Amino acid sequence: MDEHVRIRTPRELFRTIGVIRKAVSDGDVEEIDPGPMKITLAFNEISEAGPLEDLLLYRFRCSECGQNFELVAETYHGSGGSWSKAVPLKTA
Repeated sequence: MDEHVRIRTPRELFRTIGVIRKAVSDGDVEEIDPGPMKITLAFNEISEAGPLEDLLLYRFRCSECGQNFELVAETYHGSGGSWSKAVPLKTA
């Protein structure tokens, strides 16, 4: 998987979601707790048919190296988003 993908359109968003779903299915990455920003729509329930949350935020960890990644997209205004490396969240 690429370390950074800029998302500018709904088509790019759903293409990226498809790549992430395959990586989860293959065991390459695992979904992890997104931290204080909880999204009510589960990642595996995202559908092109909608509805979508106004803001998508999902976190994943590479099963091999432990690197954290996040998928972030602002869907309400359509300002885009990204898939990129992320710093691990601090735990209490």
